[in-house]
Amino acid sequence: MFGALLRTHAQEPCATDFVHQQLMQTDAAYRNQITNLGIEIKNIIDHQKKSAATVYMIPVVVHVIHLGEPVGTGTNISDSQIQGAIDGINNRWRNIIGSGADMEVQFCLAPLDTGGNPSTGIVRVDGSGVPNYASMGINANNPGCGGADETTIKNLSRWPVSDYYNIWVVSAICGGWSGWAYYPWGGQNDGASIKYSSMTGSSTLPSHEVGHGFFLYHTFEGDGGNVSCPADTNCSNNGDHVCDTQPHKQGDCGAANPCIGSGTWDNSRFNYMSYCSGLDRFSAGQKARVQAPLLVPPRASLLLNAICPGTGIDEYSTHGNISAYPNPVTSVLKIDGLKENSPVTITDMRGKVLLKKIAGENFSIDLSSLEKGVYIFYFSSGVKKIVKM
Repeated sequence: MFGALLRTHAQEPCATDFVHQQLMQTDAAYRNQITNLGIEIKNIIDHQKKSAATVYMIPVVVHVIHLGEPVGTGTNISDSQIQGAIDGINNRWRNIIGSGADMEVQFCLAPLDTGGNPSTGIVRVDGSGVPNYASMGINANNPGCGGADETTIKNLSRWPVSDYYNIWVVSAICGGWSGWAYYPWGGQNDGASIKYSSMTGSSTLPSHEVGHGFFLYHTFEGDGGNVSCPADTNCSNNGDHVCDTQPHKQGDCGAANPCIGSGTWDNSRFNYMSYCSGLDRFSAGQKARVQAPLLVPPRASLLLNAICPGTGIDEYSTHGNISAYPNPVTSVLKIDGLKENSPVTITDMRGKVLLKKIAGENFSIDLSSLEKGVYIFYFSSGVKKIVKM
């Protein structure tokens, strides 16, 4: 039944392309970051060696910039609506309700704040006093629109972009957009902005915007504003830079694709990054592209803030009778329960082998020579756990 609902509404309008192009023309630091990251991401995808069944957990903080209404009314949406939107993102990203790839990336409302105190991961601020916000919403870097200044709005509530993925729920976005997100940038305003009425579990827009946040382009990237078929001479460099999504124009969503190129048509027209209706999937190629930014700044540091349930904030990581501790590690990792002559391998997040040892019962390994970061260790059973140091 829910799948049927997904096939009745086209994607809501997104300002990401507009904001991105504005910054590429006016902000040299942004332009250099995105250009260099694009080169690095391609290299990671070409050489990445990631084993199956690693789920990356990302802490999220939602800032509700409302107009003074009581909680649960108008722009001051309820906790349950916000949780439903996060659940909707996870259901789509993990392919629980879809027909595509499990992205193996999951999001949680941050259970701890910046000081380590318990948190709901939701912050509420009355933004009605900011000039033009009540009448026109937030300005999406649009000099021709009179909405409230983006930085002024986000200064009302912002958690470190290095530790949390920030989502701002706003009253409106000047220009009629429903949302936008920055590609991995690391600037103070990095994150997603979503209109309050679209921050729901039934809307595909939150999944779409977070996709941009982890470097997914629209499937129709390069169509010149719905004018022409995107180039496809090299699918990893043209269009959306994903080879299993067929290039198309924004408005082409029918049974046949007028554009010719590599990939699968259903992976584009039913893709959460398209503007079509019937959206139910991300592709395997998009999965690789989403995970690659998690290996390099600015997104890699999100994994170090291991506060989501199941990400290793407990002292022990266990599998069966095998225990590895402490986790996070400062110097020596202890592993109990291994059989004699069991191989242990430690790699970085790119799959590069950093250390191999033959272990036995009650085995210890000195990791103090490794730089601070996120590593994976493998037992002879083939089961891996993430070690955070």
